[in-house]
Amino acid sequence: MSTLTFTARDLNRQPAKVLNAARKFGAVEIRTRSGETFVVSLKAAKKRTKSGIPDFEDLWRRQREAGSFPIPASENERFNRIIAGEE
Repeated sequence: MSTLTFTARDLNRQPAKVLNAARKFGAVEIRTRSGETFVVSLKAAKKRTKSGIPDFEDLWRRQREAGSFPIPASENERFNRIIAGEE
């Protein structure tokens, strides 16, 4: 499969057309008058929630995989007292 090729002038005058082609095909080439060739490719975007709040389930899953576990609920009250300097 060949890659779509555009000129630097195309990129300057019709950037939406070049970017849409990159979205559709994954990558496009841009050729300059001097003979250089550049590749513009689509980079996958990070997942975002609608509210803009980070995905805490994913964060907790990665922490568990790394060996980090939360304090059990039974110890949480004691932990809070330690932080407050009461214990």
